[in-house]
Amino acid sequence: MKPSRSLECVHPVLVDCIHRIQKIIDKHSIPMALFETGRTRERHTYLLSKGKVTSIVSSHLYDMESDPPLYATGVDYVYFDNRWSWNLRDDTILSWYVLFGNLVLDECPELKWKGQDRKNKNYCHFSLRQSVIYNNIDKIPCVLF
Repeated sequence: MKPSRSLECVHPVLVDCIHRIQKIIDKHSIPMALFETGRTRERHTYLLSKGKVTSIVSSHLYDMESDPPLYATGVDYVYFDNRWSWNLRDDTILSWYVLFGNLVLDECPELKWKGQDRKNKNYCHFSLRQSVIYNNIDKIPCVLF
């Protein structure tokens, strides 16, 4: 099962951030690319079975067939230099993740970055802040966790 890069299932505030993030990537020639936006329940179950994720809830989950549709509130960006790399033991790659994460937070204060999480670092993951979700929940429903 391949990751989705579709923006149709993504919270509109996050879509705006994705566009601004692409401008950061282009302006600074950063070797990062959007890896995954929304995730179906089937894909998430598959990732659970492979040990790639550890929780049954995720900000990537969406359900566009529900009424109202539920939007994904998280995305992953991965180092990409002719191939995807999550190798954080490589100091150069780790440096790119840290630089990228900080540039994104400067441009998109609506986001939180899991690279700053002390207990569970995930340098790839960005998601909408809870306050942004709650302020828009009546207009833009999404999976809350």
